[in-house]
Amino acid sequence: MTKPTALDTSPLDLAADFPAVDPQAWMALVEKSLGGRSYEKLTSKSYDGIDIKPLYTQSDPAADATLPGMSPYTRGASFLGTATTGWDIRCLSSHPEPAEANRQILEDLQKGATSIWLKLDPTGKTGTVIKSRADLETLLDGVFLDLVPIVLDPGGPSLPPAAYLMELLSRKGVDASSFSGNFGADPLSTLATAGKVIVPMDTLFGRMADLMAYVAKTYPNAKSLNISTATYHNAGCSEAQELAIAMATAVEYLRHLSKTGLAIDDACRQVAFTLTCDTDIFLTMAKLRAARQLWARIAEVCGASELGKMAPFYAVTAPRMMSQRDPWVNMLRTTAACFGAGAGGAEAVTILPFEHAVGLPTALGRRIARNTQIILQEESSINKVVDPVGGSWMVESLTQELAETAWLIFQGIEKDGGMAATLRDGTIAAQIAETELLRAKNISTRKDSFTGVSEYPNLSESPVEIETPDVAKIVSAADARAAGAVGKAKNLPGHSDGALMVALVQAAVDDTSVASIGAALKGTPTKITPLPQHRLTEDYEALRDASDRHLESYGARPKVFLANIGKVAEFTARSSFSQNLFEAGGVEAVSGAGGETPIAIADNFKSSGADIAIICSTDALYADHAEALATDLKAAGASRVYLAGRGGERESAWRASGLDGFVYMGCDVLSILKEVHQSLGLET
Repeated sequence: MTKPTALDTSPLDLAADFPAVDPQAWMALVEKSLGGRSYEKLTSKSYDGIDIKPLYTQSDPAADATLPGMSPYTRGASFLGTATTGWDIRCLSSHPEPAEANRQILEDLQKGATSIWLKLDPTGKTGTVIKSRADLETLLDGVFLDLVPIVLDPGGPSLPPAAYLMELLSRKGVDASSFSGNFGADPLSTLATAGKVIVPMDTLFGRMADLMAYVAKTYPNAKSLNISTATYHNAGCSEAQELAIAMATAVEYLRHLSKTGLAIDDACRQVAFTLTCDTDIFLTMAKLRAARQLWARIAEVCGASELGKMAPFYAVTAPRMMSQRDPWVNMLRTTAACFGAGAGGAEAVTILPFEHAVGLPTALGRRIARNTQIILQEESSINKVVDPVGGSWMVESLTQELAETAWLIFQGIEKDGGMAATLRDGTIAAQIAETELLRAKNISTRKDSFTGVSEYPNLSESPVEIETPDVAKIVSAADARAAGAVGKAKNLPGHSDGALMVALVQAAVDDTSVASIGAALKGTPTKITPLPQHRLTEDYEALRDASDRHLESYGARPKVFLANIGKVAEFTARSSFSQNLFEAGGVEAVSGAGGETPIAIADNFKSSGADIAIICSTDALYADHAEALATDLKAAGASRVYLAGRGGERESAWRASGLDGFVYMGCDVLSILKEVHQSLGLET
């Protein structure tokens, strides 16, 4: 019998038999394949000026090669990450009626949600109307509060709903140590959104510190702060600006907490963050990884232990990317965003229903929002790998560059006085406005494009169904319930080590209304100009809305005639481009038959019902026919005539013959569409 040989355990180098790559020779082959274009021109820039290269190698800068669960936690705060249970599937609850919101919450929990984000709003416009203890009890009826993390989003003063929730936890006999939710305080975000808080800033921060001290002593596994960047993101900020604002906000809060005597570890453990995630998958991954690194550094400088450096980072799909038109495409947007957030290590993810920009979601919208996450976890197994992008030269490089850029912006905010000061004096708003201006230009030229809106619009799309509750009736009913609340909030103590929260919880026990508690807490308000809130597609959608109104009033949409020259093969490319462009503004395209006789094409225009025309063909046919056709179209009654292509050397002559403008890849589409609307008398 042959004796077995010993196992060879030496490393196997698969590249050993191949010659080393010569970077210059490789680059020469690349540029040859590009047909004369430069490799560098394939590099784009993020809104922070970070180069997004077509290829990354091991020579690119990368973050420290630490293991998951090790400081600075770029790769996650746990060695296992979310690989054991997956990230938290957090559903948004925002129906104005407490009973209906409760029904939806229970359905979400039964069908896959693992935590609930409660959006509250006393007006009922953006969240559930909670005006009394009974309202919150109805909202959370049947929810196991010791098992289901509840995250409050008060949409205003945070102490009254926090007190209500604490009272409910006590009345239901929930062990305080088993509640792992978040009481949702973020006063600077409230100020940025609403432009107003009910007291001076020092009082505001003192009350926030009182809440944190109370929660730290009473609910060891809960958080009192949820620092949200959605308002700043909706205003137009970049990824690095978003990170810097989040960190500066946290530092502002910690600075005031230091005055209360709360230990730095206890203070840091009260902090959680909710960042946005969007369709740029790689920047979303890098943003979450960089955020953990930045917070770990801040907590370290503040003197926190390792536990203090591991704040949870949640993610919500960006409201600004959601479109009203062709909202079905939002399913793709949110899937990409959730993938980026999950792969980036978010501890909880909220997917906004695809109808979010239109109105209250239907059961279908909420189901898709839940199931998208379940599919990514259970079928795609994104959560089964610890830091799935770790070691990627691209993501590691983006993480490091994003962290460094954000740190510089953060230092600038601190130098200018901190987050509260720069928010009040408009510095933050001005910085975000600069980024938003550049983004608006890219949207206008369709460098940033949106399927179903600025690209490939569908003028015949049917509107989606949404929930349309009687909000006025809901608010009136809540007011009636609040009128029956017998408690009174008076002689409240000052904020000091949780004393105010003790009194407010007692006020909730005594069945005091939100209005009564709010009146007792009210002081001299702090006011600023609120940050403007934008959606990326809103300018195009305003044009579509004007087209819809025209259709409703006159029975037809405004039309553009595609004055095609030549054969189908000669005009199709530019004709299709032009149709896509004009219909993005709600201007319906009517296609001409083609041919090379300008007067016949002009006659075809007369019978089309259109008021404007665009000449579509090849450059060669333009040279022979465009000038005469423009003249004939104007004579046939066209109020404006465009040409699909660049003017070049012939622009002056063509304009003299009647051409009003040119459309081409990279032109200012929004300006042209607004010009057309104005010429047709449409009001946007």
